[in-house]
Amino acid sequence: MTKHRLAIFIFICIFLFLGLNWLIAPWFKAGLRKYYCLEPSEVLVIGHSMSEMGIDRNLLAETLGMTVSKYCMNGAGTADRLVMIQHYLEATKHKPKFVLYDVSGRSFSYGLANNSFALFYPFMEESPTANRYVKENAPAQEYWRKKLFPLCRYDDTRLGAVVRGWRGDWKNRTLKQFDADNFRLKLSLGEFWHISLDKQNMAKFVETLEYLEKENIGVILLALPCVDLLNTAEPELYAQVWEFLRQQTAKFPNVHFLDFNPEFSHRYELFGDPIHLNPKGQQVVTRAVGEKLTELSKEL
Repeated sequence: MTKHRLAIFIFICIFLFLGLNWLIAPWFKAGLRKYYCLEPSEVLVIGHSMSEMGIDRNLLAETLGMTVSKYCMNGAGTADRLVMIQHYLEATKHKPKFVLYDVSGRSFSYGLANNSFALFYPFMEESPTANRYVKENAPAQEYWRKKLFPLCRYDDTRLGAVVRGWRGDWKNRTLKQFDADNFRLKLSLGEFWHISLDKQNMAKFVETLEYLEKENIGVILLALPCVDLLNTAEPELYAQVWEFLRQQTAKFPNVHFLDFNPEFSHRYELFGDPIHLNPKGQQVVTRAVGEKLTELSKEL
């Protein structure tokens, strides 16, 4: 093969590869949009894996008698969540009646996913906010590679979400069961997710509440249960986080705080691990959340 023909062959291969990327990418993104429920709804659930595994979107909608969008991403921290809310508003051109925002004793701690800006790679085209967030945080070479080759934006987690989106599946599928004795041993060795009060995370949380107040959107700070052994491992720090959440609830008239730890944190049969509910726990807690929100929604 001559150099000229080789160059033509390479050019055709690159052209076909690019074409395949842009041809298939819309199907991937459509599935992801379905999984993250980027559609107009009365209730928007925002959070990380605690809500992803703890809230059954269809059951919550049925219990509330309201439409529900569940936009939850594993590893999403406070900065990511503000981007998620803004992305939702941009994508749907709609304001929900209220946002259900999950909180815990570790809401402002270190230890969530590194490089969490990568969660927004699939939405670089449709959301100016998501694109700006990625561009500000990603290495330039990586940013432009994702721009040119959209299929590169999907890791294993996102590909799984695409499939579940097309299937309409928001159920908890974990097979894990919380082992209290094993966790007590880990606690004694200090092997658990410690509480910290990172000032940047706390400031971004307040910024989010200010943004939602400005947009005239109600907020429910939802404390899904973690096991009581974890909650009491660092009681002084845990109390400081709860006090901060109560202060913000008092500061913003559109914010309410619901804590489901007293009711469920001692029921170990509902947990897959110290912070995540199992399938049974998802059903039990989602129904309880829906019933409580039905009462509270009359005030919002």
